[in-house]
Amino acid sequence: MDFVSPILDTVTRLWDCTNNHSSYVRHLRKNLKSLTSAKRNLENLNEDVKGKVEREEQQNCERTNVAKNWLVTVESKLEEVEIILQKGEEEIQKKCFRCCCTKNWYSNYKIGKKVIKKIDVVKSLIRQGKSLKELTSKLPRPPVDEMLVEKTVGMESILEDVWRCIIEDHGVRIIGLYGMGGMGKTTLLKKINNKFLGESLEIGDSRSVFDVVIWVVVSKEVDLEKIQEGIRKKLEISDEIWEYGNEDDRVSEISRKLRSKKFVLLLDDVWERIDLSKVGVPLDDQNGSKIIFTTRSEEVCGRMEAQKEFKVEGLSTEAALELFQLKVGEEVLNSDDEIPKLAEFVADECKGMPLALVTVGRAMARKKTPDEWRHAINMLQSYPSKFSDLWKMHDVIYDMALWLTSEEGNNILVAKSINLNKVKEIAKWKEAVRISLWGSNIEFHTEIPFCPRLQTLLVRESKLKTFQNNFFQATPALQVLDLSYNLHLTELPVGLGELINLQYLNLSDTNIKKVPIEIKNLRRLRMLLLDDMNNLEAIPSGVISCLSSLQAFSRLFGGSNELHYQHFDEITLLQELENLDDINEIGVTLFTLESITKFKSSAKLQSCFKGLTIKCSGLLSLDISCSVMRRMNNLEALVICDCDSLKEIKICFQEEESIQMGRLKTDAFRNLRDVRIWNCPLKDLTWLIYAPCLQNLVVETCLVLEEIIACDFETAAEISEEGSPKIFTKLRSMQFTSLRNLKSICRQAIQFVSLQSIWVEDCPSLRKLPLNSESAKKNLNVIYGSTEWWEQLEWEDEAIKLVFAPKFCL
Repeated sequence: MDFVSPILDTVTRLWDCTNNHSSYVRHLRKNLKSLTSAKRNLENLNEDVKGKVEREEQQNCERTNVAKNWLVTVESKLEEVEIILQKGEEEIQKKCFRCCCTKNWYSNYKIGKKVIKKIDVVKSLIRQGKSLKELTSKLPRPPVDEMLVEKTVGMESILEDVWRCIIEDHGVRIIGLYGMGGMGKTTLLKKINNKFLGESLEIGDSRSVFDVVIWVVVSKEVDLEKIQEGIRKKLEISDEIWEYGNEDDRVSEISRKLRSKKFVLLLDDVWERIDLSKVGVPLDDQNGSKIIFTTRSEEVCGRMEAQKEFKVEGLSTEAALELFQLKVGEEVLNSDDEIPKLAEFVADECKGMPLALVTVGRAMARKKTPDEWRHAINMLQSYPSKFSDLWKMHDVIYDMALWLTSEEGNNILVAKSINLNKVKEIAKWKEAVRISLWGSNIEFHTEIPFCPRLQTLLVRESKLKTFQNNFFQATPALQVLDLSYNLHLTELPVGLGELINLQYLNLSDTNIKKVPIEIKNLRRLRMLLLDDMNNLEAIPSGVISCLSSLQAFSRLFGGSNELHYQHFDEITLLQELENLDDINEIGVTLFTLESITKFKSSAKLQSCFKGLTIKCSGLLSLDISCSVMRRMNNLEALVICDCDSLKEIKICFQEEESIQMGRLKTDAFRNLRDVRIWNCPLKDLTWLIYAPCLQNLVVETCLVLEEIIACDFETAAEISEEGSPKIFTKLRSMQFTSLRNLKSICRQAIQFVSLQSIWVEDCPSLRKLPLNSESAKKNLNVIYGSTEWWEQLEWEDEAIKLVFAPKFCL
């Protein structure tokens, strides 16, 4: 029987093998369903893993090799499984599925065996996928982060100059970019940043290769920790070192990291000197690292020890127009034949400032009729000084603007209506730091909640008539209060005087009759604006002199029509302003001969006046001495209106003073930029030759006026090589309206190197413009007037008329 055991074992093995092989065929349908289910589970898991990986890749991560291989393998195996499933379904559909023919049985067997194997493969991939822990790893930050920059024009030249200094001038380590706000300094710095990106940090020889470019915004209030945080993130210094180390540790770690690299540090919006050694920025290395910063002030460049400085100025006329047209859009520009010419004029008024061009351009992007454009131009012409002030801005106002526009999340509340009957609204008010309210729906029907954090309150263009007596008791921390353009507002509560932290108060264009005497308690007030308050009867005596911190005061009247204004004791007002220690900017309208005399006798007042309006019916002659003219070096805007007895304005020379015009003009009204004169019986305005920086001139309804400049220039002014007098070299626009007797602007042609626009309306006697072939040939964009006036103009020759004809606009 010994031989039987091996035989039985062999038979058993053969039976098991045959049985298993036949199961591949018998259970093919069941196994295909199992494979289909497993495939579906793997597909779901694959989508989950892939989705998570892609999301993390958006967070500056890259997939691990394990995750990458698993995803590739899954994609491949899923394709194989799909093919097998299709073949299996085909076998099942064959009618001979259960027959015993050798050929079909063997085919079913092969498919069945593959199905079983793929089930195992799929289940194994599912187990692997579920065990994956680290799908991605954090990528190191790129050496340069791209900055988003809107399309710009006209910055190529200065960009290349700065770039050349960065790359080629290896001895220059610190570079300063300075200029007024809105000139495009930040945009330029962003372009510099992106230029490193475009060059892949490999520029020129090996000495010019930079390892990292770091961007940090500084802003007005210097925060060294904020600057360090910006550098720390770029250098990827660990949170542990940062959180558990002290100030010295942070400085040392930044310094250690930076010394190991050739870096570029870009600091945007620097207002004062930053001690970079306290930040951790090494200043003594010689590896060619660069520090580039932007600032408004050239002085800051010196304090930051910049070895190279670049002034960022306005765009050229051509570039400014291109940027303006870009923001307005082709559809508007092509909507009417007149609009392109009118667009040139509006662009000129933006004075080459990119911020102004972009802002105004967007505002005009829906204006498709010439009338809308003319209205905009008329507004700009009517208030040139106000428009220009929006941009040439006072430090204090600029501070406030930055303050008001800073992002404070939920701490800012902006609304066109008030509903303090809801708990949610009350909660917003209690937490607010800045509140801006405007529109006809603004009324306080109930008491406002206590607002301990409120620092800024703007209520404008509402129908508000008054405030409740205890209104301001709810806002003890208030520092900025703007109630301007509330034409229905007639009185203020005495509680206004309790705002002891108030620094800025604007009541302009309201109908308030009396200013509460309690405002004398506002000892921290720095700016007080009372412009166009036609019904204001008085400022109580002694109030102004109590405002010991006052730096800027304005009470100007801007309307050209007859107003029922109240003018009170101007002498007392001027005396109190004169006695303030910190006052440095004044804007006042003088209504009486006594106040004009007081002004002319006070050297301090003359040096502080930035805006002056003279509206005095009893004034026969306005005599200004050379010494007074020199002291008025801060005067920027001058309005002389409704002086119906004023026959002349003249400059008076003393014997010891030079009467050489060229020398005098350099010391004269050197900052006077805007002059408006209307409704005065003046015969000429020759004194304007003493305003060498005049930019905008508007003269209206002066029925006696015959000449603007009534003198020859052989002895009155310097003469250019071309024979033209060197006056009005900064003049950008001149507007003459309703001057029935005006015959001449100047007696001879002037170059007008900066002139951009001439506006003439209802001046039938003006038959000649002081233009020749050299006049304003680069910048003059528009001559506005009627067709009848243009046709009767006289020219030296037809060629000159042809030069200026394309610039004429109805």
